[in-house]
Amino acid sequence: MARLRTKFAVVLVVVTLVLAGSVYVALEQYKRDAVSEVNDSVDETATLAAGQIDSRVRDQRDYVGLVASRPRAAQFDQSEQFLDAFLANSRFYAAQIVAANGTVVAFRGDIEESNRRSVLGSDRSDRTYVRRALYGETYVADVRSVNGSSEHVLLISAPIFQDGEVEGALVAASFLDTQTAFDTVPPLETSSKTVRIADDERTLYASDRTFESSVRSTASVETTGWTVTVARDRSALDERLQTLALFQGVELGIVLALMVGFGYWQYAVSLRQTERLLGGFEALGRGDYDYSVSLRGGSEWEQIGDGFDGLATTLKAREAAVREHRQRLEVLHRVLRHNLRNEMSVVMNYADIAADFTTDDRVADAMEVVLGASRDLTRLSEKARQIEEAIDTGRRRRPVDLTELVETTVADLREEYPDVTLVTSLPNSSWVLASPSLRRAVENVCENACEHNDDATPRVEVSVTDPADPEEPETSDPATATEERAIGVHDGGREQVRLVVVDNGPGIPERELTALRQGRETELEHASGLGLWLTYWVVDNSGGEIEFADAEPRGAVVTIDLPGTSPAASDAPSSEREGSDDALPVDDGRSERAEEDSGESSSS
Repeated sequence: MARLRTKFAVVLVVVTLVLAGSVYVALEQYKRDAVSEVNDSVDETATLAAGQIDSRVRDQRDYVGLVASRPRAAQFDQSEQFLDAFLANSRFYAAQIVAANGTVVAFRGDIEESNRRSVLGSDRSDRTYVRRALYGETYVADVRSVNGSSEHVLLISAPIFQDGEVEGALVAASFLDTQTAFDTVPPLETSSKTVRIADDERTLYASDRTFESSVRSTASVETTGWTVTVARDRSALDERLQTLALFQGVELGIVLALMVGFGYWQYAVSLRQTERLLGGFEALGRGDYDYSVSLRGGSEWEQIGDGFDGLATTLKAREAAVREHRQRLEVLHRVLRHNLRNEMSVVMNYADIAADFTTDDRVADAMEVVLGASRDLTRLSEKARQIEEAIDTGRRRRPVDLTELVETTVADLREEYPDVTLVTSLPNSSWVLASPSLRRAVENVCENACEHNDDATPRVEVSVTDPADPEEPETSDPATATEERAIGVHDGGREQVRLVVVDNGPGIPERELTALRQGRETELEHASGLGLWLTYWVVDNSGGEIEFADAEPRGAVVTIDLPGTSPAASDAPSSEREGSDDALPVDDGRSERAEEDSGESSSS
């Protein structure tokens, strides 16, 4: 339940962060859009102002060039009348005509007479605007200040041609103000917007209005290189952004409050109900079938509660039926097994006596058959006892050294079956976490391979592979050490120890394997004995797997995979082991042989 609460809290936090993040990002984007909108507006105004000023300068330049191209401009004897007419039809306040040698031959306009007389006849060939015009270029000169005042003058010069030759230059001067080149600026200025125009050295135009905080943008006048700066008051934008920030905080607070409320409601409605339901299942797991849960919060939860109560009632009835059935089977099993062994002991004794005293070979042979069948039934009864013990231990497991277990089993089988060649390939040690009855399973597999081997040279190979053992397995037959067929496997990240038993006998009958694969006996498919069933249940209770395959060219291959462990696990407290039980004795398999020997001795 703690994990469920953690997941719910994580999901709630993630959803809250996503929603809050969405609101925050959306409002931040809106802020950026608002700022970008203001910036774009200022950029647009600056570009527009620079373009309009450039257009005015170009118009003045083109007009001067047009006037200079007229034939009358080359008639220097009428230059004063020509200049008066030019000034009367333009926004220029003064104009000069300079001869090809750089001498000023005419000077008219709104100027002082003394200044005019001083300029007439002077040599201006060293002036850039004169040289450029005499080279045949219409030229816009740098801005000049008028006698150090705040007024600025723009000079434009153009060549005067006659018969394709430059005869002189027309130079026109105009003030830079809102009546000339800057006439488009005033409409762009508002109470929240100002325009400033400057060249590299001075400010040509500026507004008297200033702002504490503003958004600025600049653009360049292409013809002159002047810089146009547009400033917009930022106070309105800042106020708008503050309002958005306040709105953003309120939105985030609302989202947080809603998610906290939703989380508490979900916890009260769902998690608490789930805790009650899980508590009910834990009670059922303990066998408390009278436990009842009361779930509220909707018809669905009420249906779940009713379903749980119905399940508890059904499990209680089923548990009672299973307990009664188990008791009957236990009584029947004990009575039959005890009576069977007693009665079979009587049968074996009398059959042995009859075989000793009869002189009829047919009777003696019949008694041998009776003795063999009696021993088989006795062994079957013992297998049933072993299965009962294996089932009683359940899935309680403890560390077992599989190498030592196999060595002991093989040593006993070599004495019991001297005609069978037993070959082992074992590591120094191989610890597994298994049922205390694991010895029974190993003995059954190995003994079955020896007992039913009908080959002329019977051979059984037993190998154990432990991926945790870095050393090579020790083999009792060097010639076959390279024939080891076991490999290490992994199951869910835990290393598995593999036991492989290979024989060259007739193999395991298909009907035996079919019954094991189906997990039950049927009227048509049933195992002839209980040994394979015992092996299957012990391996399953040990958390392992068993597989059967055919060997080549004949025989059977039995593979058992068991969960590996470490020797240190055997020293750990029982509460720390996986299903281990220190009170359980290790089933060493000697009781079976002792009882068989006692049965056979009694029959003699």
